[in-house]
Amino acid sequence: MPGLTNRGTNARPSSAIIASGLIPKLTLLVAMTERGHLSAAADVAGVPQPTATRWIAALSRMVGVPLTRRAGQRVELTAAGRALAESARTAHAVIGAGVARAYEAADPGQGQVRFGFLRTLGVRRAPELLRGYRLAHPRVRLTLVQAAHEQLVAALHEGAVDVALSAVRPTDADVVAVEMFKEPYVLVMPAQHRLARHEFVRLPECRDENFVGLSQGIAIRRSVDEIFNAARVRPRYVFETEEVETVRGLVTAGVGVAVLPARHGGPLSGSVEIPIAPRTYRQIGLLASGRRTLEPVAERFRQWALQQAADGHSTAPVVLNGFRRPL
Repeated sequence: MPGLTNRGTNARPSSAIIASGLIPKLTLLVAMTERGHLSAAADVAGVPQPTATRWIAALSRMVGVPLTRRAGQRVELTAAGRALAESARTAHAVIGAGVARAYEAADPGQGQVRFGFLRTLGVRRAPELLRGYRLAHPRVRLTLVQAAHEQLVAALHEGAVDVALSAVRPTDADVVAVEMFKEPYVLVMPAQHRLARHEFVRLPECRDENFVGLSQGIAIRRSVDEIFNAARVRPRYVFETEEVETVRGLVTAGVGVAVLPARHGGPLSGSVEIPIAPRTYRQIGLLASGRRTLEPVAERFRQWALQQAADGHSTAPVVLNGFRRPL
């Protein structure tokens, strides 16, 4: 008949109708991906298991494909269920971001920034930056994450960290970095060392020294190894440790010498730091993910931090893998 459309007996409801039915059940779907089965997910969602079972059955009927399957005594997601749950996770994050924007629209001075930084920057650099921001924006909540560089980059992409103070590396995929400052690599030695009064030191002069260094696999150690390789020097390590300040302490105690980035605020008492020739630097920058859009409060923090660096000295935007955020 004119004006009628035969949609067939297997026609599925519109995506908008499906979405409206999914929204109240997002927590359950996401919890199933995290906990692995329905009974544990029901506890997270705060509903009895029979209710959770009805929710999943209703979702399966709405979508038109099985979302769960029984595995022994447990109910698990199917491949289709996992795909839908992943979209649910994304939707959940988008809704959370919308709530955050609503709070900021009501009071732009509030919000939360998740700030990550290298452990080596936790003594002076990061605290000084955070102190200044706290004075300027006392109502913004700051969540701090100290981690290795690779962990910080992963956290940026995952959204666990908004902005990070870390090394600038062109090999990091989809990372937006703006240099904040440079740290020269130096030879750290006891104050009474034979080279302590030199203006600079060439590593071949130190080939017979005992060295103290960071453990292999740590980012600074990899950079130091590259410096030694360029100088064609094979250091003799007598101690290796996980912490930079421990290395400095061992040097001060006279155990050996070390190659490290210069210490902000000067060397430890009882030690000296002499620049290495040719000069080599560790670039430290403010990093963000090129895969995500920062929340307004996090972007304002980023801009504020960059301005602090610009007030001290010129900062040049560093573009990694085609991504750049405007200053």
